[in-house]
Amino acid sequence: MMITNNFSLKKTLGITLAAASLCSAASCIKSGSIALPKDTFTSQKDTVALKNDSTALPRDTLVLTTDTVSVPILPGGTDAPSVLKKAPSPKLKLCGKDTLAAIVVDLSKNVLYKYNSDGEPVCAYLVASGKEKYPTDKGLRVVTNIESYPYKYAPASTKRRKKPGDYGPRALILEKLDPETGNRSKTGEFIHGNNNPKSLGKYASLGCIRMDNEVIKKIAKEVKRGDLVLIQ
Repeated sequence: MMITNNFSLKKTLGITLAAASLCSAASCIKSGSIALPKDTFTSQKDTVALKNDSTALPRDTLVLTTDTVSVPILPGGTDAPSVLKKAPSPKLKLCGKDTLAAIVVDLSKNVLYKYNSDGEPVCAYLVASGKEKYPTDKGLRVVTNIESYPYKYAPASTKRRKKPGDYGPRALILEKLDPETGNRSKTGEFIHGNNNPKSLGKYASLGCIRMDNEVIKKIAKEVKRGDLVLIQ
């Protein structure tokens, strides 16, 4: 009978001491006076330190990568890595020499990609292109001039001179460029602003590439004469 009581007493004391130890450890962790080992958490990648605590958790536990999130491409543009990594290559050959386009337009998505001088995509913009009856021509273009509203220096016979409001605040004047010979030819298809923001993202123009009016002003400052535009 005495043996049974001693065992019960030891068991009771053991549970009490264990509980006290756990409470003490929890109190220390809460106050930040001790740190749990990293091995307590599975960590195979870079880790992020928790605020007010030296314990570290796997980065993937705290960070949701953009690869798992659908990032919309808007008229105002996006520089989300998950979007830019899908940008088409700006590399091309002109007269047998390797070169880079400053702009690539993907007609299948109505998206215009802007690249830096190293050929790296920096932003993607939702645009409008030619409607089914007047599809935008594919191919290589060169920027020959950058014009501003009200386009008073454009030839009197041109639509942008007669109806400047249709072209927004800026227009990148383009010419067709033969990648093999370098020969140029006139085209009536430009990159410009618009007076119908709802058309962006649609096949709505007579062949030109329409952009958001604030964006085209920004693009006009970044692009220069002689820059290449690839429409595909």
